[in-house]
Amino acid sequence: MFLGRFMPVGDSDNWMACADRLRLRLLRADDVVPLRSVMEPGLVKAVVAQTGNRALTPWAVVLRDGGDVAGFCGFFVRPVKGTTMGYGIAPEYRGHGLATEAAAAVLDWAERNGVDFYASVRPPNPASVRVLEKVGMRLVDSYLDEDGQRDIYRR
Repeated sequence: MFLGRFMPVGDSDNWMACADRLRLRLLRADDVVPLRSVMEPGLVKAVVAQTGNRALTPWAVVLRDGGDVAGFCGFFVRPVKGTTMGYGIAPEYRGHGLATEAAAAVLDWAERNGVDFYASVRPPNPASVRVLEKVGMRLVDSYLDEDGQRDIYRR
């Protein structure tokens, strides 16, 4: 799988990164509908309503071919736990490597911008683990919280 050629973007349409088959941009209010199967509408609205720099928020995964919003990938800043990377691809777009391509583009952006983050997975979630491993992240820790086990991955 090709994970190499990412182009930095920063134009007026709020594009954050590009990869071969997709582009990533800041969320917009009209993303509520295409993201409804992978992100709570209230979260989309809250992210869009944030003022200031929204670089460390989830980004829309937009297909280059056709412009459909296929999911999200980006960051969640948690005051106590730090910055995590998360992603979700709508069911109709799964199984084509889009989560891996989006995660690789986000990782590239984070490295170029000095963002320290981790990813966490609540087992069992083999698809998410495969995405993280394909982009070079490895299991570094596990812990139990009020919801059960959480596995931590870093690059």
